[in-house]
Amino acid sequence: MKRDRPDPGVSTIALLTDFGLQDVYVGVMKGVIARIAPRVRLIDLTHAVPAGDVRAGAFRLWQAVPHMPSGTVFLSVVDPGVGSPRRAVAVSAGGFTFVGPDNGLFTYVLTDRKVLRAVNIDPTRVGAEAPSATFHGRDIFAPAAARLAAGDGISDLGPDAPELVRLPYPRLAVEPGFPAIRGEILCVDRFGNLVTSIGVLRRTGADIVLHPWVPTCEAMTLPATGMRVILPGNAPLALARTFADVSPGEPIGYIGSDGLLEIGVNGGIAASLFRAAPGAEVVLRSP
Repeated sequence: MKRDRPDPGVSTIALLTDFGLQDVYVGVMKGVIARIAPRVRLIDLTHAVPAGDVRAGAFRLWQAVPHMPSGTVFLSVVDPGVGSPRRAVAVSAGGFTFVGPDNGLFTYVLTDRKVLRAVNIDPTRVGAEAPSATFHGRDIFAPAAARLAAGDGISDLGPDAPELVRLPYPRLAVEPGFPAIRGEILCVDRFGNLVTSIGVLRRTGADIVLHPWVPTCEAMTLPATGMRVILPGNAPLALARTFADVSPGEPIGYIGSDGLLEIGVNGGIAASLFRAAPGAEVVLRSP
């Protein structure tokens, strides 16, 4: 039976895991998919999510989803609770389908996408009569994603799921009267730039428009001139457009490619300079 398909042209599975590439785990999942849906296109988003870091996986998934073809099935496995009572789910929302553990991994991508349907994946419906207790990516999630991409409906995978697990949202709050927007460092990218929760920001002439990516504050317009970025214990940084706006070795705040406030160093590593870790407070302040 083929019903509840998010898009009749589904042909892409995008993979995101914390498996790394040293072992065969990613390749094995792709092999399982190839046996079930050999014509499906596979896109590797990343397999370098820090081991067991569900929040980091949720953020990287949020970064990737807007750039994928409509109808993409996202096979996402960051699963420190594998083998526990945590549920295996498939979720249809915003023209995409998400397959993975119900541990909050889909929190951020579902903030502005209405869930059309969510189901608990029944292992027997995807051919896993006796799934491994430690490799659901191979035995449950990969076959479920493959069947969806090949044309099965989400309701073919199992019964409806009640409320999904959600992570706490990162800090993003506007002080009354807007003296400042307070957020936090979300992650450090491979270049050593500090990515924060403040955004989504977009320059429009002399202003910057804030369209919050989490539902903890309202949209607003900010003056672009004179804005400063503050990390605890450090001098304020100017909000610039790009690294070349400052001299080599100088730090800056800037709006990154995802619209979030980031902190970097022209030709250097901000994480080393500031010794700031995820969770540290960041403030964007008007003059």
